[in-house]
Amino acid sequence: MAASGSPPTRRVVAVVELLAESPRALTVTEIVDRLSLARATVTAVLTELCAAQWATRDASLAYRPGPALSRLAGTEAVEAGGAVGAELAALAEAAGCGATLSRIAGDRLTIVAKHYAGETIVPGLSVGQSIPLAYPAGAAVMPWRSTDERERWLRSAAGREGARDLLYFVTTHGFAMFRPKDDDAGLVDVLTELFGALGAELLQPALRAKLLRQLSRLTSRAYTTADIVTPRSLPVSYVSAPVFRGDEVPYEVQFGPLRAEVGPADRERYAQLIKVGAQAISVALEAREQTGPGLDRSP
Repeated sequence: MAASGSPPTRRVVAVVELLAESPRALTVTEIVDRLSLARATVTAVLTELCAAQWATRDASLAYRPGPALSRLAGTEAVEAGGAVGAELAALAEAAGCGATLSRIAGDRLTIVAKHYAGETIVPGLSVGQSIPLAYPAGAAVMPWRSTDERERWLRSAAGREGARDLLYFVTTHGFAMFRPKDDDAGLVDVLTELFGALGAELLQPALRAKLLRQLSRLTSRAYTTADIVTPRSLPVSYVSAPVFRGDEVPYEVQFGPLRAEVGPADRERYAQLIKVGAQAISVALEAREQTGPGLDRSP
């Protein structure tokens, strides 16, 4: 593992990250193998995590994130069985790839739910993790934010062409679609093959950080209206859409096909999937708020 000022703390963080990013529960043996830690260490960490309800153990003696960890991430409404989580899962399954729901508050973007689908698991932020809001993240919500917020976001796109045009595209079409630069098109296949071979839960933190920096290159160009109507096949990395709550847009939903060649019919299908999925999540959020506790209601 990477050097740390507090190795015991780093080991706890690694176990939590692994559980949060895995699409299924993991056994002690799997955690030991994937993190290269001593079995006694992993067992001790899991015992404490379970005691604090940061992890839970199922009947097969496998571990997954617990309710306390979900509460800290503000994800009560998207735990298994929740309507919001069910709609996100339905979107991911329909698209055949991973999907995430993010909350944008102030200058931060926080992952509040994710669901894996398809054969390739692409590592990314864990549920509860937060990053500074910067282009292109949050593009789907920016048209509905204050002028100051939009201008700060646009400044973060310095040197990136088309950021302001992207906001107009979102308001016109109801979604955003991203691709790498033309000379990076082959990177889609290279990275997805690499991620598929390693598996998200196998990545050590240092290696994962390097791969995520490469993954960010996949969103270096936003689609334009001219791109949408071209008959040629084009690479598609990510698609996102706004999730409304009344007149506000606090959430962005996203899925990542990560395909090097996508024809116009499939591009249209992705556009319809993300818009229908975003609307379904919005309805589920509204219903949840009318009947019980929902996602973090901070603006």
